[in-house]
Amino acid sequence: MAEVKIKLNTRESTGKIRKLNGGNLGPQLAGEMSGSYMRDSYKELNLAFARMHDAPLCNANCPMVDISSIFPLFHLDENCRENYRFVHTDDYFHNCIVDAGTPVFYRLGESIDHSINKYFITPPKDVDKWINIASNIIRHYTEGLWDGFHYNIEYWEIWNEPNLGGNKRLDPNAKNLMWLGTQEEFYAFFGKVAKELKKRFPHLKIGGPAHSGFSDEVSGPFIKYCAENNVPLDFYSYHGYDGDPKGWLQKTPVLAREMLDKYGYKDTEIHLNEWHYFPGDWHRLRTDAVYKKNMYNNEMKGIDSAAFLNMVMTLWQDSPITYGGYYTCNNSAWGCYETASNSPTASFFGLKAYGEIVRYPERFAASSDNENVVVLAGKNTSGEKCVLITGFKTSVIDYIVELDECVRPEDVEVRLIDENHMLSVQENAIVEGNTIKFSHRSYSMVALIKIKA
Repeated sequence: MAEVKIKLNTRESTGKIRKLNGGNLGPQLAGEMSGSYMRDSYKELNLAFARMHDAPLCNANCPMVDISSIFPLFHLDENCRENYRFVHTDDYFHNCIVDAGTPVFYRLGESIDHSINKYFITPPKDVDKWINIASNIIRHYTEGLWDGFHYNIEYWEIWNEPNLGGNKRLDPNAKNLMWLGTQEEFYAFFGKVAKELKKRFPHLKIGGPAHSGFSDEVSGPFIKYCAENNVPLDFYSYHGYDGDPKGWLQKTPVLAREMLDKYGYKDTEIHLNEWHYFPGDWHRLRTDAVYKKNMYNNEMKGIDSAAFLNMVMTLWQDSPITYGGYYTCNNSAWGCYETASNSPTASFFGLKAYGEIVRYPERFAASSDNENVVVLAGKNTSGEKCVLITGFKTSVIDYIVELDECVRPEDVEVRLIDENHMLSVQENAIVEGNTIKFSHRSYSMVALIKIKA
């Protein structure tokens, strides 16, 4: 059987472990039992934030978050409290912020519209009024307006995927799914909104536009427009799905940094705030029911997915990215819970493993002799150590972890995610002197090793 050697040097500090693990969405409101259950486990993920996009799609009969959900009748007076519906969003945010301790990342705009007739994604007919509505939402959640709250919601994103086209292979006349105007019209809309919101709320971070993908053709004209028109851009956000943890998701933050710097946005943060493991075919996902079921239930929530997400975030430690946003952290088809039962999946435990390693923020040197195995290691202020090892599609392997000091067996705990473990203790791990040995029995694997001081 193949072996992988992991070497740890606890005396060589390499900086801080970065809490890059943002997510999308929180525990849904629908269903008292399922909601309670998800609130309890969701807290264990220790997410950097919960981005609020597509919330109404995951909470049946609960209008929330979207501008059209909170202010449904656009012709009414935006300065009148009675014309707003905050209650569902209030309760939803309570699930995240109060119950789970997860900061909210607010997307100002609309959820994706897959309907034949698009209802809410036309360019706002009165941008000034739209800005006033958005401002009242901000004040309700951060300044206590209208029996509101004083939440520390730092990030406010303008719109989502304005460039996302419909499936032309299925329908040559398919409309865009998020913005029915031209891209030039969107740039003007974004610029006006960003300038005014930043003027009204200079202490908050205003950005966007959550592009679908990143490229010179998609991102370049937008960033160029912002630069030429002095549009503030506290963060630039975009989305991507891939099956290679070392590929597109690693390359684009570097390209984004270069592009932002080129146009003078040297301090602008980079948020890849929708990403997920997707090793498949988008067309088949939309047209083949059997394929779709397998992808949703197995591939995208399984052990490979758990390993993928940990490898991505481990490699991101040394990249220009500011935050990622896993899509999603609830029971949606793209979520980390089973859709029917709300039970945590392997990808949930993968996220939980990363949520643990960030509790040991002082990073120290760690290396692997296998290119498909990555390591992230840190310690806390008490001197306790934690090591996150990820093997993506390595097949069955024996692991040998060498420390720079001897450890007692009773001070070492090895937890695995493989076909026999869901972040549970590997009972057969061997600890001898300065060496920890363990093995797994699946194609991919995640190991979380804790060492007492």
